[in-house]
Amino acid sequence: MIQLESMTFGYGKSVLFDKMDLRLEPGSIAGLLGLNGAGKTSLLKLLAGALLPTGGRIETFGRNPAKREAVHLADVAFVPEDPWVPALTPKDWLASQLPFRPAFDRPLFDQMIQDFAVEGDKKLSKLSYGQRKKFLLAFALASGARTLLLDEPTNGLDIPSKMQFRKMLAAAAREDRIILVSTHQVRDLENLIDPILIMDKGKIPFVLPMTDLGHVLQAEGMNDLEVLFNTAITEPARLAALVGGTHA
Repeated sequence: MIQLESMTFGYGKSVLFDKMDLRLEPGSIAGLLGLNGAGKTSLLKLLAGALLPTGGRIETFGRNPAKREAVHLADVAFVPEDPWVPALTPKDWLASQLPFRPAFDRPLFDQMIQDFAVEGDKKLSKLSYGQRKKFLLAFALASGARTLLLDEPTNGLDIPSKMQFRKMLAAAAREDRIILVSTHQVRDLENLIDPILIMDKGKIPFVLPMTDLGHVLQAEGMNDLEVLFNTAITEPARLAALVGGTHA
């Protein structure tokens, strides 16, 4: 489970999150939607332990990411939008990482690399943006981690790779795992993400379980995620009236 209680964070004197609360249960592929600058990437980094909150509490499966304990780091996989990679071959990079990933599924990783058509003989730093992205997405999905944090995962992927990624992501969903995907490309993933988290002005005012609310939103013409998001930003009171208790 991911849980935030009165979590506060900012850059310098600028407060980004002011006493944010959030609870996500395992077994979901949650979609995080928000305008540019809303704080989506910062939230993922806080959950990964790459940033530290200035107040409140964060827990992922009962552990505090800020402590950066080895057992926590092995249970979290974070893929940034534009990931940095070293000048190592895939083989050498894996050798440096796998001692810290006891649950890593090597056969699954090898199959995904093959399905993604990632070049295995080049140094990672020499790969194209899309190839680097596919390599690290495959690593995260095969990591065995229970918390997967993916920031704009479909950016840089060509159309066949996006189709392949959707299959991989669906297969990666487990009852004991939380997958949190930040995306602007909602049409790439709209049939997979549920619930939908909408971030606005440093808050998450809506956590929308589409399985339960789909019929309500469809009746209002909001079954398209882009329409739903625009309504949440421009007419939050209207959406809150429709979804009732799911308004965070």
